[in-house]
Amino acid sequence: MNIAIVIGIKTDSISEDRYPQWLQDIPQSLINKSKEYWGDGEYGLASDVGVAYYVQKFSKHKVTLLTKKDIQRTKFNQFDVIIGLYDPYYLTNDTNDPKSYSYYNRLIQTSKATFLQPLSLQRFVLNKELYINKLKKHHVPVIEHISFPIRENMNSKTMLQKINKQCSKWGTQFFITKPQPGGFGTGFKKWDITKVLSNTNKFSSYIHKVKQEVRIEKPLLLIQRFVPEFETFYEVRTYWMNGSYSHSIGTIIDPTSLGTSGFEEVRFAYPENEYDTKEFQTYDEIPEKIDQSLITKLKKIGKQVIQLLPKDPTGVPFLLRIDFGCCLDNKHVCRDYFVNEIEYVPNLFPEYATHVDVLQIVGKAIIHKIKQLK
Repeated sequence: MNIAIVIGIKTDSISEDRYPQWLQDIPQSLINKSKEYWGDGEYGLASDVGVAYYVQKFSKHKVTLLTKKDIQRTKFNQFDVIIGLYDPYYLTNDTNDPKSYSYYNRLIQTSKATFLQPLSLQRFVLNKELYINKLKKHHVPVIEHISFPIRENMNSKTMLQKINKQCSKWGTQFFITKPQPGGFGTGFKKWDITKVLSNTNKFSSYIHKVKQEVRIEKPLLLIQRFVPEFETFYEVRTYWMNGSYSHSIGTIIDPTSLGTSGFEEVRFAYPENEYDTKEFQTYDEIPEKIDQSLITKLKKIGKQVIQLLPKDPTGVPFLLRIDFGCCLDNKHVCRDYFVNEIEYVPNLFPEYATHVDVLQIVGKAIIHKIKQLK
């Protein structure tokens, strides 16, 4: 079986001093294919090339690493299985051209190779409103929202009238805007409806910017009720390999660092049963612990989510991340987390997941999936 892995995300990186032992002999030529610039001449190894090197090193099959220039029919047809760690959405964000998305998708559909992750999963996840509504229909906890189509004739005045009415219904002064498809923090913003109505210039400028973004699939601007706890309670990112729970990372991202040109400012936490005191002492800040009973609850919800994914001949995804936010506005004594995002090629945070060797975990998941495809 001839395998290829498409890489080139150039983000989500790990520093050389945190390389696991198996990664320490990676050739510089591979590092150069996908590395993230940290400033002052420093680079980190992007997670995609780290995972790809593990598969190349430990798989019994021939594994070739492809980059953006190799996304073409003649090249793809040379392989039996192609793992798209650099997927159509990454390519589209790099080129800022929706034609790139269509081209890559057509290539996946017409190539003789089996492509992972499958298009059915990609399209499902990129349509947030679709999966939010499906999860809600099956009684999976999600946050309430309304939406507006992203198009040239968007009217910010009319939109604000509807948003103001919805904020009154929600009983909140604050709301969140989140473009679909989003990713990379693009367009994510918190607003104070009172301030926006008194001076609409910033919101109008924001809408103008959103209209300039690349539009693929079903472009929508989602409006969500702002959840105050989201900035003070950890968002729990649960990782699933071939349908089975792997591990979790809790994050609190400084909202002012989202959607900017710099790095996001993140605080980390880890489940009690996965906490590695010795390893975490090497981190810049000692992370907090997440109550294991919460993880147990989220794992049950995560299994429900996986059952609701589009069915595909390749089976369940080799990798999935389900993010849970806090908290739903209800009268329960216990805080109820909700599904905030689903990701099919998620950030792995390899610099802050050395206690589990996340690059190895994903690499093993890919090797296992390849065996299933025989």
